[in-house]
Amino acid sequence: MSDLFIGVVSHEGSRFARSQGTEGLAARLSTSLTERGISCTVVVNTENLFRGTVTPDDVQRSLTAQLALDRQWAVYLDRPRGVSWWGGQALRWARRAQQRIQAPGVGMVTRLMNIELSHVDLLRRGRASEAPWILILEDDADALDVDDLADGLLGIMHAIGRQPRYVNISHSFSAAELGVSHLLSPVEGMRWQGDRLRTILGARKPVTNTVCAIAYRSSFVDELLRAFDDLPLDPVVPIDWKLNLALMALQRKGALGPGDCWQIDPAPIIQMSMRDPLPQQDSA
Repeated sequence: MSDLFIGVVSHEGSRFARSQGTEGLAARLSTSLTERGISCTVVVNTENLFRGTVTPDDVQRSLTAQLALDRQWAVYLDRPRGVSWWGGQALRWARRAQQRIQAPGVGMVTRLMNIELSHVDLLRRGRASEAPWILILEDDADALDVDDLADGLLGIMHAIGRQPRYVNISHSFSAAELGVSHLLSPVEGMRWQGDRLRTILGARKPVTNTVCAIAYRSSFVDELLRAFDDLPLDPVVPIDWKLNLALMALQRKGALGPGDCWQIDPAPIIQMSMRDPLPQQDSA
């Protein structure tokens, strides 16, 4: 049994294909953790698991559901909804009206389904591995300082007690951009064990910062997978939103509470599709 299962969500032809091999973040992190006495299992999933058929109506339902979820999530976060927020909503609905005439192709929904199924498949494989922690990375995840990431993860994995249940470790959006700053506060008695200056924050409510890089406590994955199973496949929404739906459901049931979600600021993993390329690291 490994100490950490690392799953990579990717696909054939990805522009981040580097993530699938020895130069990818998963392989480099595994090497760094192995040097620290932590055993890792790395699984890269490039398979398209969706076997269904998508229609233009499926695309329209997906687009409408994403807009509705955006508002539902804002209410859940107790996010202030002033003039600028409502203005943004008006623009989104105007764009949605245009999409009824000029809709994206069915490939959009097919891609969303394959990404979701890949995430779920890796979570199930991680749980079956019996590793106490499961780290799921999308293939655009990277880090400039892998040793800092390894040391920081070790500190979190060795945290005593049931918390955290999961940890957001990608710097995709800032807390301010996500509108979650008011829900976050430093975790008492915890500090980032790596060399970089970072703060470990606990959330009053479970929140997310995309699914680019999330570390899950394995015991929580059972609950999360059941929550996914309870959600309908149609309409199809991005996996980020599907996770938000699952977290809201678990929070309503009392299965998640204050402090179950941690977030690192600034996070050690960068979502490369949203950032400039990282500088090349010196070779040994």
